[in-house]
Amino acid sequence: MTKKGGEIMEKTKLEMDFLDEFAKRVRISVDDPREDLAQLEIENAMDSIITHNIFQSNGVDLINKQSARIINTVVNEMEF
Repeated sequence: MTKKGGEIMEKTKLEMDFLDEFAKRVRISVDDPREDLAQLEIENAMDSIITHNIFQSNGVDLINKQSARIINTVVNEMEF
C-alpha cells in the first residue's frame, strides 16, 4: 500500500525469485501486495506460475522456486 503523508511515502513490494532451466535467477515483483498475504499463499502462487508456465524468461521456462520476500520502504520525496 502506498500512503502519502506530506512528502513521505511508504511502499511495499513482493519479490519472488525463481530458477529457470539454466539455473539463472529470475525475479518477479508485485507492487502493493495485500497486507495480510501469508507465506503459504505466496508459495502456492509461485507453484502455480511454474506449473502453468505463466511466465518465461528469454523463452526459457521457470522450473524452481528459490525465495520470496516482502520489502517495505519509506521514500522521502524532495521537490525543488
